Amino acid sequence: MATPLRQTPAQTADELPSLVRRIWDGQIDRRAFMRRAAALGIAPAVAAAVFTTYRARPAAAHASAQAESATPTPGGTLRFGRGEDSVIFDPVATFYNADIWLLQNVYEQLLRVAPNGTELQPSLATAWERSQDGLTYTFHLRPGVTFHDGSPLKASDVKFSMERAKNDPANIWTFTLVALKEVTAPDDATVVAKLSQPWAPFLADIAMFNCSVMPEAWAKADEKRVATDMNGTGPFTFVEFKKGQYVLLKKNPHYWDAGLPYLDEVRVPYVADDNTRILQLQGGDLDGIFNVPTGRVDDLAADATLQVLQLPSSFSQYVVLNHKAAPLDDVNVRLALNYATDKQTLIQVALFGKGNEATSFMPKGALYWNDTLPGFPYDLDKAKQYLAKSKVAGGFPIEFQYLAGNAEIEQVATAIKDMWSKIGVDVTIAPTELTTFNSNFTDEKFQAYCTYWTNDIIDPDELVAFAVEPKTSDAFHTGWSNKEAVDLAAKGRAELDPEKRKQMYFRIQELFNQDAVMVLLYNKPYIDVLSKKVHGFQQPPTGQWVWKETWIEH
Repeated sequence: MATPLRQTPAQTADELPSLVRRIWDGQIDRRAFMRRAAALGIAPAVAAAVFTTYRARPAAAHASAQAESATPTPGGTLRFGRGEDSVIFDPVATFYNADIWLLQNVYEQLLRVAPNGTELQPSLATAWERSQDGLTYTFHLRPGVTFHDGSPLKASDVKFSMERAKNDPANIWTFTLVALKEVTAPDDATVVAKLSQPWAPFLADIAMFNCSVMPEAWAKADEKRVATDMNGTGPFTFVEFKKGQYVLLKKNPHYWDAGLPYLDEVRVPYVADDNTRILQLQGGDLDGIFNVPTGRVDDLAADATLQVLQLPSSFSQYVVLNHKAAPLDDVNVRLALNYATDKQTLIQVALFGKGNEATSFMPKGALYWNDTLPGFPYDLDKAKQYLAKSKVAGGFPIEFQYLAGNAEIEQVATAIKDMWSKIGVDVTIAPTELTTFNSNFTDEKFQAYCTYWTNDIIDPDELVAFAVEPKTSDAFHTGWSNKEAVDLAAKGRAELDPEKRKQMYFRIQELFNQDAVMVLLYNKPYIDVLSKKVHGFQQPPTGQWVWKETWIEH
């Protein structure tokens, strides 16, 4: 029998996502997957972990695709309520999910994340090739695509948009494109990207929202309007934004994907209070809502007019600690807070059991998530011992900021106040309105700040860079700096061998926990509640709301 050729790391990186998709869809059994993984040069332990992670998906995973046997009914307005208002629409300048998840219905990238959140699909590029050395990518653009202002999509627009993302002076997301050396447009239908070094997450990076493609002439004519207006190629066009009220999108009648979208409009009201948002859904003033408190899941599921979707996510909840604010500069204090936090109680109290304890800053089940870490299991004695080693052995006061109106986090804050009091930490709970809450995070005007993360790409590099590198958002705005972790982050994105990358990312997670950078809380699914008249709604693990195949019974 002939010996199969061993594939290169680059080929492995290309084929692994499609194998993961087959696990997800139940199209490959463990034995067949392990054989194929071995042929790709993936270590048996890594392959076993991948199979276990993606085979053990929640039963509701396929609800994200909402396969329908009924014929879609075109027309109508989807009213989708959310608890966070929009801030800025510029794809390179926002890090707010309220904007990111919405703007991807207006803007598109060369590639897009598939509904399962584990692989990439063609979008504005229909095909692409990579050079043998992994340094040159050639993309072939979809013909006949126009922007919402009527101008045709050209390779020069893609070049402009990618260079704009790479050179953003605010440097929010530029770390995803540091290996991008040059973009050229040899003709209107071809884009060539040249890299300065091999870059494992490159295709995942250019499918990210910051690489959204906009018309060069439109953006250059008035750079300021990119923050408040949108002009893309997506299924919906931007109509208006009323601060504190709603965002309105309308159907793109010239969308390249024939027959889509079905809806005439999507209206996205801002309703800060969870209970008010639920009442509006039950009363028929809304057709769907996001991020429903888990304590309401069972009673909403019992409503014959509603459907509850619990979807696979990359959602991680943390308490971010500002290391620049004493005594949080002391690792013993941070370790004490971690061990004094009873995550299992939080999951029961705030999530009604619908979540998992976080043991790493990376979401459970994500690529290269370290499944060997114990995390910080609740241990009051250990917490007291660490605090006794610190500069504040008798305890200290701390302010705990969270977004006002979020019922789940209100419960988390109340519970943590009680938990930390047991080691002498006096917590002042500080519910904060959205605008101040956001600015306090970026300006690092906080001691303890309760927030969450969701992955925007299918590769771990984005989160690792954001959470580890001081030059990238100051290591999740904690002020943490660890040279070994920073060096490994740089090496990890340049390494094409999956086994070597795994070892690097596992070590980064170990270092993060050794320094107790943040208080790790829990992972949970996305929870959306929709009227049963709504069909075809999608939300992949990367979080964006996908409305192009959504339709409403009339």
